[in-house]
Amino acid sequence: MPDLTKQKWRSKIEAKLLDSGAKDRHRIYGERKQEAIGAMSGTVVELGPGTGVNMRYYASGVKVIAIEPNPVMHDPLRAKADEHGVDLEIRTLRGESIDVEDASVDGVVGTLLLCGVDDPAQVVREAHRILKPGGTYFFVEHVESPDGHRNRTVQKVLVRPHRWMFNGCEITRNTASLLEAGPFESIEVTEVDRGRAALWVRHQIIGEAVKADCGKSSK
Repeated sequence: MPDLTKQKWRSKIEAKLLDSGAKDRHRIYGERKQEAIGAMSGTVVELGPGTGVNMRYYASGVKVIAIEPNPVMHDPLRAKADEHGVDLEIRTLRGESIDVEDASVDGVVGTLLLCGVDDPAQVVREAHRILKPGGTYFFVEHVESPDGHRNRTVQKVLVRPHRWMFNGCEITRNTASLLEAGPFESIEVTEVDRGRAALWVRHQIIGEAVKADCGKSSK
């Protein structure tokens, strides 16, 4: 991941692009997000919330700790939280090392997250570490297109310019396999093909991973 403090202009463009796509993502994922995020209570950590597009889904009374390393995102994130009445605390940290105690939060949210971190496996381990037993990690990610799909070739051509424009975002990660190989005992992944309109990020996944209850072993 690049030094975000030196990439303010690029981050501002990224923020505008994220906001411009929020309506379409709400159309596709809004109902599922409302079911999963809206059911969370207590304290929730959102990893890489960006401009705050998920603030609309949180239930009243939830405390959200936002782990957002990019300061350019903080003002629009606060504005979205205020708009939707979310009790928000922002911490300028990276997802690989979260300053949150073990087994201390009720839920973790990460949408379009693992594509843009240096060590996605470590981020998943951190999400598992901070969750209370029985807690849920909800995710939405764009992923590498399947072998043989022509979009796979497009991704290979555009991987470098996409990474440059979106502050290190990788479009060719096999994120489903990474999640399934992680520490969560129970994980449900649904594959989504958003079609040509989503261009080279058309193949995505959405799902939930649950940390084992006390008394049950995890991977």
